[in-house]
Amino acid sequence: MISNIHLSITQASRLASVCISPILLISLLLSSCVQEETYYPNPNIEFKTETGYAFLDTSLLLGDSVLIGIVANTNSNVALTHFHYLIQNDSLITRVDTGIFVNEFNYNKLIVKGVAENETWFFYVRDQSGRKSDTISITFHKNEESIYGGIETISSIILGAQNNTTMGSFYSFSENQVYDIENAFNNQSKINLLCYYDFIDGDENTISSPGASIDNSIYTGSYALSNWTIKNTTRFIYKDNISIAEFDACNNDSLIVYNSFEFITGKRKAKNLSNGDIYAFVTEDGKKGLFKVLNVNETDSGTIEILIKMQD
Repeated sequence: MISNIHLSITQASRLASVCISPILLISLLLSSCVQEETYYPNPNIEFKTETGYAFLDTSLLLGDSVLIGIVANTNSNVALTHFHYLIQNDSLITRVDTGIFVNEFNYNKLIVKGVAENETWFFYVRDQSGRKSDTISITFHKNEESIYGGIETISSIILGAQNNTTMGSFYSFSENQVYDIENAFNNQSKINLLCYYDFIDGDENTISSPGASIDNSIYTGSYALSNWTIKNTTRFIYKDNISIAEFDACNNDSLIVYNSFEFITGKRKAKNLSNGDIYAFVTEDGKKGLFKVLNVNETDSGTIEILIKMQD
């Protein structure tokens, strides 16, 4: 009897031990599973300082151009996913965000000095985990000896819509020539503007460029835009702040410079055009200008007539 009692007490003691051990075991396991978090520094960004690049604040004449270069690195186990720059032209601020996915980012940009007395460019990057680099900046001051430049005026360009059988729809700045679709196809690198009537999105009378997103039903056949290998892009911004009188009186590039914009911020289409509309435009290779709509006629078989003033 005593032996049985002793056995029961022993078993109870062992059982109690078994009940406690898993708690301790789990605690030990949890503590062993918690790994120390790896620390990664924020991304790095800096200006390129090789010959040919501007990397210090400087004074420029109006219209002067300088090349800046930027290199950034992730410094972590994830890629850079965000490139941001901000332009402060006196009191006007323009922001541009670009998605990227690289460990090392190289960027070059040609900057043309605008009319602002002080023009500051700010740059930073972020990585996939949200780490942000320092912000670097460079300022360009307008040289007091700056003067405005000359302009080229093209008094009348008539472009036909896609189903016009007598007037071409495509235009080249360099050649000052209107092309039909076949000749435009054979001169793709020269084409900067095109004209069409949009029934699909309600854009109606539209001036755009080969690099825009244009429905494949607009131009069809062997020479359709879908078959082009070179598609130049021109971007546009509607300028309701410019009166017709101001546009007509413009005889140097001051009005153009004051109303120009960073290429990437412009629209790919000047749409729903009507008589008297004024648009600023910038081509992807940096040509800047203004155009005024002189006449809009009919729909997909009609025409649009414009007057262009652009920098020499």
